Amino acid sequence: MNLDRLSSLWADLSRVPASLPVALAAALAVFALGIVAYRLLFSLLARLARVTETSLDDVLVRRMRLPARMLVALVSLHTYAILRGGELPTLQKGVLMVELSLAAYLAIEITETMVIDYWLGERRQIQFPALVRHLLLTIVYLVAGLSIVGAVTGIDLVPVLATSTVITVVLGLALQDTLGNLFAGLALHSERPFSVGDWILVDGIEGKVVYVGWRSTRLRTFSGDIVILPNSVIAKARVQNFCAPDRTCARNIEMLVALAAPPEAVERAARRACAQVDGVLHEPEPRLWLAAVTPLFQRYVIKFWIDDFERHDILESAVMRAFFIACREEGVALSPAAAQPAITLGARPGDPAMQVEVLPAIAAAPAIAAAPAPAAAPAPAARSAIDG
Repeated sequence: MNLDRLSSLWADLSRVPASLPVALAAALAVFALGIVAYRLLFSLLARLARVTETSLDDVLVRRMRLPARMLVALVSLHTYAILRGGELPTLQKGVLMVELSLAAYLAIEITETMVIDYWLGERRQIQFPALVRHLLLTIVYLVAGLSIVGAVTGIDLVPVLATSTVITVVLGLALQDTLGNLFAGLALHSERPFSVGDWILVDGIEGKVVYVGWRSTRLRTFSGDIVILPNSVIAKARVQNFCAPDRTCARNIEMLVALAAPPEAVERAARRACAQVDGVLHEPEPRLWLAAVTPLFQRYVIKFWIDDFERHDILESAVMRAFFIACREEGVALSPAAAQPAITLGARPGDPAMQVEVLPAIAAAPAIAAAPAPAAAPAPAARSAIDG
């Protein structure tokens, strides 16, 4: 008698379409078993994630929980649809499509985290470009979606793809500039001439890179403004990166000292000035060289290194102020006019007047003094005018 009931129950369960109570009971049983399996699996994964040193597995487990719960619910619904058979063919295909989509999402997320984030990022210290990563994931998701739709519905997607090729050509011609910026962005991400946080100079614009996207790159200038440059413009322009190959960069400032100033005293003043400014690196050591000697002054170049390009103007100003104070302590005159205040132009013996001009590099305006000029020496009045 019991065997007859069991055989009758099995026949009822195996019959498609099954009755509504049987379909509901089977779906609830599958759901309960799925929840138990879900909790056991993620409990084991959480324990393994706590043991490992990396934090990527913890993030991955948290991201997988919601899709896994949805997959359990969809499997139970799929069981109900299968048991009801011919009554719900559309529901059965829809549920199967969503199930496969969730399974593909979980597989792609696991592969992305393990390969790109862990194996390349943490193990090999290779930073995968964000633009290339997004483009690759878009292609993978598109291929997976088309494959799922074609497998479930049985639709041949080749004519659809052929029609989309014509549309793609038309859109490509219409979006030529946008596509040019896109491929230029791919080239920038693959070559990595700069990254976010670097200070660069491109097309006469100096700024800090705050964003590198698919179409454009954004710079924040010293005045706080945001400049948006298309990637195609950057790809064709000359780019100077002040933070490559490392954050150390050299700065040059020019100083004019009196013609009679001893070079040893100037060098001592320059070294003292660089040593007093906080932010100037001691290694490499600052350097000083004599760039030019004119009849009026000596021109020196002070070269020093910093590791914060954002403060380069402040540090340059501080070095110049410290050099001025150090020169005064060393007895070195910075003003060339202190050594030779003027030169005489067009003075001829016997001229009733002598014209005196100070070069524009020394004074803001020429100084002219007129006085009787004997052939042997200037008159006292003219000399006092020159000295003044």
